[in-house]
Amino acid sequence: MKKFLFGLIIFSFFIQNSNAQQKLKLNQIGWQANTTLYNFLTGKLHDQYTHRDSVLADALQNNSLKTYQQNSRKKYLNLLGALPQKAALHPQITGTLYEKGYRIEKVVYQSFPDHHVTADLYIPEGEGKFPAVLFFCGHESTAKATLTYQQTAILFAKHGFVVLSIDPISQGERFQLTNAEGQPITHGGTTGHTLLASNSNLVGTSVVAYQLWDNERGLDYLCSLKNVDTTRLGCLGNSGGGTQTAYFIPYDSRIKVASICSYTTRRERTLELLGPQDGCQWLPGESKAGLDISDYAIMFAPKPLLILAGRYDFVDFNGVKDVYRELNNVYTKFKQPQKVKLFSYDDGHGIQIPKQEIAVQWFSRWLKKDNMSIKEGNLHTLSEKELDVTKTGQVNATYKNEVDIQDRNLALADRWKEHREDLLRNLSQKEYREMIQKIAHIQITHSAIDVEDNGSFEKDGYQFHKLLLRKEGQPPIPLFWASPNNIQNKKLIICLSDKGKSDIINNDSLLKSYYTKGDALLIADLRGMGETVDATAFNNTKYYNKEYRNAMLALFIGESLPAQRTEDIFTLVDYCESNLQINKLPIDINASGVTAEPALIAACLDSRINHIQYSDSVKSFYDIMHHPLMKDQYSYVIPDVLQYFDLPDLEAFIHKYK
Repeated sequence: MKKFLFGLIIFSFFIQNSNAQQKLKLNQIGWQANTTLYNFLTGKLHDQYTHRDSVLADALQNNSLKTYQQNSRKKYLNLLGALPQKAALHPQITGTLYEKGYRIEKVVYQSFPDHHVTADLYIPEGEGKFPAVLFFCGHESTAKATLTYQQTAILFAKHGFVVLSIDPISQGERFQLTNAEGQPITHGGTTGHTLLASNSNLVGTSVVAYQLWDNERGLDYLCSLKNVDTTRLGCLGNSGGGTQTAYFIPYDSRIKVASICSYTTRRERTLELLGPQDGCQWLPGESKAGLDISDYAIMFAPKPLLILAGRYDFVDFNGVKDVYRELNNVYTKFKQPQKVKLFSYDDGHGIQIPKQEIAVQWFSRWLKKDNMSIKEGNLHTLSEKELDVTKTGQVNATYKNEVDIQDRNLALADRWKEHREDLLRNLSQKEYREMIQKIAHIQITHSAIDVEDNGSFEKDGYQFHKLLLRKEGQPPIPLFWASPNNIQNKKLIICLSDKGKSDIINNDSLLKSYYTKGDALLIADLRGMGETVDATAFNNTKYYNKEYRNAMLALFIGESLPAQRTEDIFTLVDYCESNLQINKLPIDINASGVTAEPALIAACLDSRINHIQYSDSVKSFYDIMHHPLMKDQYSYVIPDVLQYFDLPDLEAFIHKYK
């Protein structure tokens, strides 16, 4: 039934898209046009990971795995960006629960000043130095109070481990996007993570980095405890917590043993089967850097690593087996194949009892030299409220001066304001252009354009020519161009709308106004718009972005959508120069919606563009920072951009030289 409904959604999209263009038969692309940008992006993704696989194969063959690890870690740290400075943790124990064989201390600490992290600390009965484990929670809103996570922590504690179970941001007691009373205004961690990730990316950081830092400071807290043996430390996590584990184990060398549950598979395979993941699951530029999920485990090698998987998990099990084969090859090269293991079970997603038992056995083997089998039995779990660390159940409601992720990102953006102003004031035109191009990763090529003529039509005094532009290595661009009949042309206007060229061509009053002024027109669909807009069915509404899968993929491969669309505009200007009927006219751009940002960037970089006018768009990246629930944020994101320029800076630069 679900498959049938899914088919209806896609069919409905095609019907609606077709009807919108049918009046004038505006569509020019003959294939399944709405997949064009997605196929282009996944093609690049595939090429990047094919190259990555060949680099690893060479390292295995040439016995250069340590160099591979070092290079991978260097690239990973570069993607993480600058992390907060370590400051006083100011830990507090707000309560203690005594259970049979262990106790639970309710702990809160500050991972950076006034940013509170809630956690439950499970401590075995007895004296002495215990091995300790960080437990990273998946995406459940209950976080550390989730049933299976409690069971895992209890089982470890009953077998002589101290366990710190940490609430991730936007889950448990740590929702970041809250109302005036400090209560959540989003549903589910995946939404919160994604909305926070977009404004984090603008200032050169990420939800991945923030979670890692919370966990790093959690490890610092564990190491401060007198009953913890700091030479015997491990970490494990499930689902989103598995993601946190993968990102954490190559970062902190204090971790000696690890286990990743319901996460480890092939990144490319995951994106093919499941589509885009939420904002805590990936880093901008990750595939461009050649980092697959398994690379974080490879960086950890040859320390003991256990992979836990469900054979019927939505996390592709074929990919799990593929990763395990790769890891086994790596550990074998290190002559320690016994230190990597895959345990799979006939279940789905999650860390169910058999996985809990094998995890405790694995950590006992390597941290306690005890390889006895573990049987769980009945474990007494508690309610979420009983495990709450804060009185209100939310840090934003408890601490008046709480600095949440949005606050810190805004502070970073403000800190760089003077730097942005200095760049605008002091750099030459050439230097400022080079800076924009470098930060946005824009490729300027003036290669040959293949022009496909698809006929013409008349509308509002214009004879429009229907063309499809092709440039090697880029998606095709459908467009119309026309000059007013029997009127002297004054200028050429490139008209862009994120609703597509049909939105402009069907606006009779707009066309008549252009005609009256004697303007020649070029009306185009930038990639992922108009004819090539992505189907709604492939973009989950929880991500607040109508083109999230393409926006996420673009950032993942290191080529943001604003950068790619800027390159499309260069192609349009190149075509105008090659068209003898319009190549002498000054070029203006009228852009609306998401097309405004690439139009601004193009006008800064290309002297052939005379003037730009835009509407219905963000006026500053601060619009995203101040309004985290704003729709379509990721369509505007350029990583780390606010350290160098904001949109008003681009406007000022244009006015300075034009």
